[in-house]
Amino acid sequence: MILVLALVLGAAPGLAADGAQSRALGYSADGKYFAFEQFGVQDGSGFPYWDVFVLDLAANDWVKGTPVRILVEDEEQRLPEARRQAMAKAQPVIERLAITEPADLLLANPFTEAVPDRTRVRFGIFHNTMEPPYELSVSNVELPAPDDCTDPDFKPYGMELMLKVLTTGKSVTIARDESIPKSRLCPLRYDIEAIYTPSGFGNPGHQVALVGVYSRGFEGENRRIIAVPFTLPNWEN
Repeated sequence: MILVLALVLGAAPGLAADGAQSRALGYSADGKYFAFEQFGVQDGSGFPYWDVFVLDLAANDWVKGTPVRILVEDEEQRLPEARRQAMAKAQPVIERLAITEPADLLLANPFTEAVPDRTRVRFGIFHNTMEPPYELSVSNVELPAPDDCTDPDFKPYGMELMLKVLTTGKSVTIARDESIPKSRLCPLRYDIEAIYTPSGFGNPGHQVALVGVYSRGFEGENRRIIAVPFTLPNWEN
């Protein structure tokens, strides 16, 4: 599953008929893995779902045995039941990889928050920094549509994720699609959901950006989450 991730959203917040929420589960003790979950209620059916992802940060790929995806096909059930099933299935992987270290939340930008531009965010990481020193932005990339994306009224896009050091003005591409993964279900646009870093001052490790992916759904747009690992450029250069 390709994790490298695009978009221009305009002034309105990105609303979705089925908008997944996300939450970090943390990092492994050795800093090599990052786990998070997404959850919500499926549009149309009303079924609760809960997914657990464990990311190999160096390989930029899911750990074998994940993602764990649970859909409870009963509209009378609620999210806690979906989470119970998902965590029971994911727990052996989480324990094997020692996902025990907390993740610091550097930036939270849920899709329900009304902001002028959901494609560009600023954040800091050092406790003594008064101004946010980094800017993360996502933009659409025109690429050939996957074979199953045939509706001419809904053009799919890939994505590019850029990191800019505000103190120097230098930018670096941290992810750019070369093709559109079928797993994104004909993505229409993207936004930035959250940024995490390993907990603890002086331990930058791998950061992880969670990016929202919007696609056509039954009652409107659906939104799911993909993860992009990156490391911060040198502060001085």
